[in-house]
Parts: sequence; structure tokens; C-alpha cells
Amino acid sequence: MKKLAIALVIIVGLLVGADFGAAAIAEYQVSKRLAEQMRLRENPDVRINGFPFLTQAIAGNYRDVQLAANAVQVGQLNEVGIEADLHGARVSTADVISGTADHITVDQLIGRVKLKASDIARLIGIQDLTIEPAPKDALADDDGNISSADEQLAAGTDDTKAVVQLDGTVNIAGSDNKVRVIAVLSLVDDKMKIEPRKLDLNNSALGRIELPKLFEQSVLKQFSTTLDPGMLPFEIKPTAVRVERGALVIEGIAENVTINAGGVSTG
Repeated sequence: MKKLAIALVIIVGLLVGADFGAAAIAEYQVSKRLAEQMRLRENPDVRINGFPFLTQAIAGNYRDVQLAANAVQVGQLNEVGIEADLHGARVSTADVISGTADHITVDQLIGRVKLKASDIARLIGIQDLTIEPAPKDALADDDGNISSADEQLAAGTDDTKAVVQLDGTVNIAGSDNKVRVIAVLSLVDDKMKIEPRKLDLNNSALGRIELPKLFEQSVLKQFSTTLDPGMLPFEIKPTAVRVERGALVIEGIAENVTINAGGVSTG
């Protein structure tokens, strides 16, 4: 009985090894094809989730395929992150392994682009810029009151808007000061628009101080900008924006997608 158990463990181990080996070959071939389609300088990371892989391969239907490319150059941006999740991706396994696959069909495709704080800092000229999701009460006034419109915005009911907290160092009247800006991030014409709303100034020597309106507006203006993230993966139409720690994200979802050498089609 003990020898039988050992034999079963060895057989299972070999099958798992073969499964992951086949997955690695498929991931490499898919990565190559996607790099060509997206015109990337390097092959993206591709992960085919779900076990066993061989069952998916036999059916030619992969439940969840994830890809990610980092530090992609888009216009003036040098560190753009591009991600896509392909749910229900179908492609001939024989064609994938031989490298002759000419199209992929996908039930649902989620594409997103991430703009990192370091890239945005360079564009707007703000030292040591950090990005965080803003607290829910970030848009409240000094008395803790918040308008109904801002309350809905903070609740996240509108996917095309989000509240972001931006921290950095700016020069005010010849001295460097740490500032915190609360801004509204909006999706406008497939671009990200940052509209500063509130400013907190914390001077290490003087503590928290109030700025004259003229200076306050000047500082807020430095954080006001519109960012063009370029085309989403597979030419997906952007439908939402959100804030992550260290990045602003724009994303979109498409159903029933076909990807081939001629481009992308839906329907």
C-alpha cells in the first residue's frame, strides 16, 4: 500500500509538471502575439490561470488570462502600466504551440492603464508627489459639512469620477512647503482630468497655516492638469477612472471581442 501511495504521488507530480510546462509554452506564445498586436518593445507578462491547464487546452477555452506590461512609453509618459484580463479566451492550442495562431476570441475583456505618481510628478513639476485614494470626508468643509453632490462623488456611484489625495512639495514665496491637495479625477474625452478642490499647507517650521486666496489658487493651479494615457489595451473604450495607491487608473470593458492581425472587433 505504501509503495502504491508513493507511485501515485510520483504520477501526480509528473502530470502537474506537464501541466505547468504546457502552460508556460502557451503563455510565451500568447505573449509574443500580444506584443505584436500592442506594438510593445518587450513581451508582456502573461498568466493563464486555472488548473488543470491541460483541460482548458483540450477545450481551447481559457477561463482567465492576465497580461501586464510595465514602463511602457506613451507620449510624454515613460512608466505607463498596461493590464488586461481576458475572460473566456478561445484559441486553437495546436496553433498556439506552433506559433501560427492568427486570432483570439474573448467573452469579456477588461483593459486598464495606470499612470504612476513619478510620471505625473515629472509632468506637473511637483516634487515627491504621492497619490492616494482620498478619505470619504475629504471634500467636507472646515465645519464637516459636505454637499449632496460631493457626498455622491465620495460614495463612488459615478464610475467616471473619483476623489484623489495628492501630496507633494511646492515652493511658496521662496520656501519649500509640504502640501496636500484634494482633487476630483474625471474621465473627459478618454482622458484624465485633475481638478483641485482643497489645499492643506503644513510648514515644518510654522505648522499648519492659512494662505491668502491668491497664493492658494496659485498652488492649486500647479496640480490642475489633463493627462492622456493613450489607447487602452485592444482599443477598448474607457468607461471608468479610479485611484490606487501610487497611480491613477483608467479602464474599460468590452464583450465578445475578436483579436487578430487586422485589429480588434466586437460584437
